[in-house]
Amino acid sequence: MKENYRWRIIALLFLVTTINYVDRQALSFVMTDEGFKKTLLGLAPDTLLTDEHLKLFRIQMGLIDSAFKAAYAIGFLVVGWLIDRIGTKKGFAVGIAVWSVASIASAFVSTVGQFKLVRALLGLGESANFPSAIKAISEWFPKAERSTATGILNAGSNMGVIVTALLIPVLVQQYGWRVSFLVSAVLGVLMFVLWWASYARPEEKRTLTPAEYAYISQDQSDDAPTGETNRLSWKELLRYRQTWVFIFGKIFADPVWFFYLTWLPDFLSTNSLLDHKLDLKNFGLTFLIIYVASDLGSIFFGWMATRLIRYGWSENRARKLTLLTCALAITPVYLTSSMHSFTLMVTLLALAMAAHQGWSTNVFAMAATLFPSNSVAMATGLGSFFGGITSMGVAAATGYIVALFGYRPMFIFASCSYLIGLLVIHVVLPVLKPVKLPADQPNEAALPI
Repeated sequence: MKENYRWRIIALLFLVTTINYVDRQALSFVMTDEGFKKTLLGLAPDTLLTDEHLKLFRIQMGLIDSAFKAAYAIGFLVVGWLIDRIGTKKGFAVGIAVWSVASIASAFVSTVGQFKLVRALLGLGESANFPSAIKAISEWFPKAERSTATGILNAGSNMGVIVTALLIPVLVQQYGWRVSFLVSAVLGVLMFVLWWASYARPEEKRTLTPAEYAYISQDQSDDAPTGETNRLSWKELLRYRQTWVFIFGKIFADPVWFFYLTWLPDFLSTNSLLDHKLDLKNFGLTFLIIYVASDLGSIFFGWMATRLIRYGWSENRARKLTLLTCALAITPVYLTSSMHSFTLMVTLLALAMAAHQGWSTNVFAMAATLFPSNSVAMATGLGSFFGGITSMGVAAATGYIVALFGYRPMFIFASCSYLIGLLVIHVVLPVLKPVKLPADQPNEAALPI
């Protein structure tokens, strides 16, 4: 038997992340449907939508999206704590079950208030994805491979958007927007069954060869013992600069990514400057191009950091050079809101989103390296909480900004956020060093309290 079972695990994590994004992204394409807009606004089906209607709709969508982000952020605190205690398999299964129920409920609601509730429930369930997946990577991969594994995992989010762009518009046109939510819910239920039947820790897998198990666990001596007394609490985590590095890596990037996920279909279908516009009939190819590029960026920039480390670079130098490369590639995205060329605009969006995924891959990989395996999910959850809270505020503001000023301010914000984030990361932790446990062991990266 080949010693590659760990790559089956990353394939499973890729698939579950794909389904996670299908469930959350369905609304972004549904919101371009006139029937859905009229339902949300409480208008009769034969009402002609005006500019004032569209402004109100965007403001309401911003608030709905903010409800998702708020629950998503709070969920990170809960699931990080939960997963580190009941295990990756059970914790992730709970998250998949909750978000699948929320997807089902989405097909039966009609008002802004109802959508806020179901989107909040969806955010609560979906917050389990990355803390669970990053913890699974820390369980199944040695440190040298975690960046590449995280890149493949992160590519699942892009694949989820691609599947959504190809599937949901067809369902909306043929069967109505409510059916699209039901179909995405079915995918979630199937994923729950597959996850429960497939996942286990390496020591629980009888089919794992001794040689691969030894390879996977080669860094075990670098981690703290897995006992309860050595697990870091939230308060203890906040004492470490490593935690704040991960937090800043999230809060400067997450709001931008969520802006793309939620508002890009609306931007591409309503931008009057473009020489070509999209609608439900032709979203597929454009989003396929953008998110395949994002997938490639996630994998490439994960590979880039891994390769530099294998060439003998320190993790600090390799990660930060990769993050700088990503941040610089994102900068030109501010031009997209004033472009007339559809092709050039899509190119810049694809480059920016590929670089974002490269950034995200390396930030998550740092979490798997900086924290001991028994605290990875909690640390990831804590950092993602701060990223989610920031995203919640940006999401609420986006609806008003787009309604009043258009998309230009949001793309300017997107273009400079990463460079500022990298500067803050370097100031907080000039040299990346892992947390050392037990907690009373001296650590140069601990903050005074």
